Amino acid sequence: MARSNLRKTRKAVPFGRLQWIALAVGLFHLVTAFHPIFPFDTTDPLLRICTGVLGVVMARRWKNARRFGVALVLGYGGLVLSQFTAPATLEPVTLVYARTALSGVLIVVLSVRGCGPVARGAVA
Repeated sequence: MARSNLRKTRKAVPFGRLQWIALAVGLFHLVTAFHPIFPFDTTDPLLRICTGVLGVVMARRWKNARRFGVALVLGYGGLVLSQFTAPATLEPVTLVYARTALSGVLIVVLSVRGCGPVARGAVA
């Protein structure tokens, strides 16, 4: 019985638009963990490092990039909602959370819109 080596026959699939956005969001979080853009950004850098590493790793596949967008919407959207329901005044760091949740919404909208992964062996 002949054994096929899948590594030799596997073709490189180019990054889609969704994966590039997930990679950009991940890299942006890694950069802002060490050099914050806004002076009121007092969030823990470990949260941004984890988000950045997760974005870079999950951008390798289209489905994982979409899951990264859903995770951003649920995670950071929950942080935004918790800030709105707090009895105290609204903290300025909520803008940072909202920015990240909106980037997750962009990823999810692009994944639903139909810019899916490249179909292998599709005949045009």
